Amino acid sequence: MSTTSTEHDERAADLVDLAAYRDPETLDRIEQMAREAVRQTEAGVSDLRTGTLRLDKDDTEGGVFEQLDEEPTDEGQRAAYGLRPLIPESLTDPGVWRHRRAVWTNTAAFHALRSPVYLWRAARVTALGARVGLRDAWSYLWATEYGELADKVRRTKAGPEHIADLRADRRKEAKARRREPAVVYALTGCTSYAAALIALGETWGLALAFPALIPLVGILYALGHREMRRRTPDAVFAAVDNVTEFTEDGPVTDERITKALRDIKILAAEQQIRPVGLATRDENDNTTIEFKLPPNAICKTLQSKIEQFAGALNLPVDRLDIAEGETPNDVVLWVAATVPFSGDAPSSPLVTAPRWSIWNGVPFGGNRKRIRKTLQLLWSSMLFGGAQGYGKTSAMRIPAAAGVLDPQCRMLLADFKGGADWEELEGVAHRVIIGADPASIDEFVDLVDELIEEMDNRFAKIRKMPKAERPDMRLTPEMAEAHGMPVLMFLIDEIQEAFGALLARKDGLKEFAALVEKLARLIRRGRACGLIIIAAAQRPSAKSVPTDFRDVILKRYSVHTVDDTSSDMILGDGVAKRGNTAAGLGRIGVGILAEESGAEKIQTDWISPQEFEAICARGRALRIEAGTLTGYAASGLLSTGGILAQIRAAFDTAGADELGSADIARLLHNQDPAAGWGQRDGEGDKAWSSRIGARLGREIDEALDGSGRTLDRVKVTTLAGTEGRGFRRADLTLVLGA
Repeated sequence: MSTTSTEHDERAADLVDLAAYRDPETLDRIEQMAREAVRQTEAGVSDLRTGTLRLDKDDTEGGVFEQLDEEPTDEGQRAAYGLRPLIPESLTDPGVWRHRRAVWTNTAAFHALRSPVYLWRAARVTALGARVGLRDAWSYLWATEYGELADKVRRTKAGPEHIADLRADRRKEAKARRREPAVVYALTGCTSYAAALIALGETWGLALAFPALIPLVGILYALGHREMRRRTPDAVFAAVDNVTEFTEDGPVTDERITKALRDIKILAAEQQIRPVGLATRDENDNTTIEFKLPPNAICKTLQSKIEQFAGALNLPVDRLDIAEGETPNDVVLWVAATVPFSGDAPSSPLVTAPRWSIWNGVPFGGNRKRIRKTLQLLWSSMLFGGAQGYGKTSAMRIPAAAGVLDPQCRMLLADFKGGADWEELEGVAHRVIIGADPASIDEFVDLVDELIEEMDNRFAKIRKMPKAERPDMRLTPEMAEAHGMPVLMFLIDEIQEAFGALLARKDGLKEFAALVEKLARLIRRGRACGLIIIAAAQRPSAKSVPTDFRDVILKRYSVHTVDDTSSDMILGDGVAKRGNTAAGLGRIGVGILAEESGAEKIQTDWISPQEFEAICARGRALRIEAGTLTGYAASGLLSTGGILAQIRAAFDTAGADELGSADIARLLHNQDPAAGWGQRDGEGDKAWSSRIGARLGREIDEALDGSGRTLDRVKVTTLAGTEGRGFRRADLTLVLGA
């Protein structure tokens, strides 16, 4: 830029075209850079939407703006701009038209098969119309109403002259009616029509005479239909059957859905739904349909009226599921091909599984969409409830079977019903309590105390581990194997019997409260160290099964109950109001599963008593092979396990030929601290010695039952050098035979 002087001695600027001093390649590069810079601005984006800016060097005009032809807007862009589709998708989607053609074909076939029925209906109504028409014509032409009036006069015992007058009036009125122009024209038309039919039939044959009868048949059908409506005003008469109302197996189309929504007053008479995409079917022939409601209707309203909607569709409510789509107006409708749970329950995969890992969850059953449900019980206990005879024990067998098939899972059983439902499990369980007698209740309380002690010991071990091994203070499969902490599954059947037996004692209320608090503590804390509690009760009310115990159980399953109150006692308060109740289920093997994420209806897998017996036999063999058969189940092994093998191991550890009962108990406690051989807090030496002595004698007798051998307690020298009652190694070796 240069400057020059003006007459006022001011400096003015001259514009110099620098482009003239640039070579063409540099100018092209500057032009490209400028274009890219403009495109990054708001104005540049706007230009790109309407056209393309091209800068061409021109000696005369500096630049030319060229507006290119705008490409047509596709449907995706229309949706992005919020523009309404010009043509509804239901009229352009080939899949929708295929579906409609299938519906039309089905309708045509439906009516074609029923055409003989329709013909018979039409013939009956036409015949009725002919009879009624002839009757009414005769009554009008011959004034038959005077005859009825004459009968009434005769019954009043009036004189003959009155009846003669009525007859004369009748003849006069009938004659006048027959001379009316309308009657004359009608009779003339009928005779002309009949003559034309006869002539047409004689000339061209009956084939052309039959179509000429259509007007007559139509008139007679209308007369018959009017007579039927006169006889039964509230009845509904239809010449043909309605396809959608005749059977629930008809296709659920958008027209059928629209009609149902209008019937339940969600849509107005002029409104309709708008299908979104194609209806899809899964491998079980269940159909999923997505559609959009008008702006004044939302999915939640339809969900609240699902029973009325099912009735309008003529479908059972169990065959429908309504979910909300992306917006409140979007509806995802799922329609089952058959009534859910109408077939037999599927066999559990545990029946044929050679072994199982409780860490992989428990295959429990399937919901009404046949989606498999696997329970993770390691981090939550479970409560089963419901009426007798509806599959509560069968459902409880499923998690028990999963634990049995895991040789690293230690089973504990407390069956307060005292029946034979769990006798197969006795061959696997580490501890077994049968019945609700005082001794069994005391043993149950002792077992709960032992489990609390075991839980505290496990947490102490976990705290001592490096943080790399215990990232979240929870037991892992590696920790369980490395540190001897197997998963403990504690099955408690009819737990209300134990609570009731405690409450019946003199100081039972205090013992009852203490036991409930201990069980709740086990459920809250024990899940992190591998303790699973599975309890069952028929109707766990606040008195029979306290809420402090129920509320800490996160998974609950209920079979049939008599009412919503009983259902909520098992599943939790308010579950029935949210649409999931076990009241009135009435089907064996079907119940409501309530979890942290919600509740739904489930059909559990089936394990028969014979199959459960075979599962327990496999579980026992797996434990013998792995060396994990302990406690009660091991008492029947004379050489490879059980109490006798444990006593022999105690002799080997002590290196002595004689051991007192207390010595053996201490050594057994060192072998397995959770077995309950140790001295409890506050327990005196005499009480402890008496307890473990009685237990030793009982378990040894059970181990030798049926073998014809005995192992008697004799006077021995204890490890402390004192005399006491105990056992000798030689006697044990003789009993074991090795």
